[in-house]
Amino acid sequence: MREFHASRLLLVVLAAQTLACAGQIASRGSAGAPRCEPAFPYQSGWLGGDAAYSVPLSADESLWLFGDSFVAAKEQRDRRGAFIVHNSIGLGRCDRNGRWRIDYVWGHHSDGSPSAFLEREHTAGWWWLFDGFLYDERLYLGLLEVEKAPPLGNLQLPFRFTGVQLGRIENPRDPPQDWRIEVIALASQPSQPRILPASALVVSQEYLYLFSFIDRSDGSYPRGLARLPLRALDGRTRDLSGSIETLAIDGSWKAGLDAGDARILMADSATEMSVHFHAEFGAWLAIYNYPDVGEGFPDERPSDAVWLRTAPNIEGPWSERQLLYRIPELAASDSERRDPNTGCYAAKEHPQFASGRSITFTYVCNLFTGREQQPLSVFERLQRDMDIYRPIPVTLELPWLPLGKNTEATSANELRRLPGARHRRVRPIAAMGRAD
Repeated sequence: MREFHASRLLLVVLAAQTLACAGQIASRGSAGAPRCEPAFPYQSGWLGGDAAYSVPLSADESLWLFGDSFVAAKEQRDRRGAFIVHNSIGLGRCDRNGRWRIDYVWGHHSDGSPSAFLEREHTAGWWWLFDGFLYDERLYLGLLEVEKAPPLGNLQLPFRFTGVQLGRIENPRDPPQDWRIEVIALASQPSQPRILPASALVVSQEYLYLFSFIDRSDGSYPRGLARLPLRALDGRTRDLSGSIETLAIDGSWKAGLDAGDARILMADSATEMSVHFHAEFGAWLAIYNYPDVGEGFPDERPSDAVWLRTAPNIEGPWSERQLLYRIPELAASDSERRDPNTGCYAAKEHPQFASGRSITFTYVCNLFTGREQQPLSVFERLQRDMDIYRPIPVTLELPWLPLGKNTEATSANELRRLPGARHRRVRPIAAMGRAD
């Protein structure tokens, strides 16, 4: 059995005394309490991270999962000389007055230097945390296996995905430094194309649904769907690969993971997303974005769109993508444009902050390297630019739920006119890129 005890990593829980207050806004929850919204301040040495999946742990507390994160001494205010760890977490809480607080957590090596919260042993690769859920009093975390590789695609991303595992935590109510974490095998596919169940995890009725991306080794990542029965999560199983099924092209469920026969639910590229059911709309909502660019990046600008898809059932049919939001950091005006290497990604919803027809999501901006550019010079700019590389929260009031045909122009114009649309920042924000 491959088992870790988090305290062996000499985890440091940064119990920051400063409240990261997202402010009290006019709208209120059903109980009349001021509404709480998330924020991600630089504090106690945490200087930015991306991904930002969230897992509700209780009515007022959420676990936040970050990818590559900058960490340093708690008094440091920029990223120059900071360490990069491949994952970190945060415990966010809302108090009765609608005030928000988050404490960040990562690990330490035996020599005292920072490490990831969860590290792969005996390998040069690492884990990115991609989602999680509570089931039967246990907490499960998605672990996407990543290894360094030659730069690929128009953004020159220097890594490849090799498999997926789940981290099973028996005592999630204890402080993270006391978590008992066991790693369970889920999917390992050395051949191409790979289907990796690592975009979003959804518990619904008798199944865990795993929204998956197909890695075709050309920089494109269309999404399909896998599932496994919840009864397989019995607290003893150490290998779930024999229980997983793929939604096939003909609509049936096929044993195992099969990239060649997987039904494509969403043909555009995104390795991470959120999928949640909203009773208010009577539909499933999928939210995502990605830095869609051609070979001309950074002269050719990346997409500024955050996309929404809807479905009556988790298996679909899923609507065409609808334009939900345009990212201000990628404004069309040259006079307003940020660093030309800026790209934004990692959009996902956090339904624990929803109220009526209001939804809250986050995204992250980062600096990417274009073809024929030197990565070091771009990275040095990221070290100095503290306006990017942390999650940016956005709250939108949806006047209706766009279904069916693609109505990008109409829905975009209406959403931008809404008085309830807020782009909230603790400070201008951004995130660290997917690079080693």
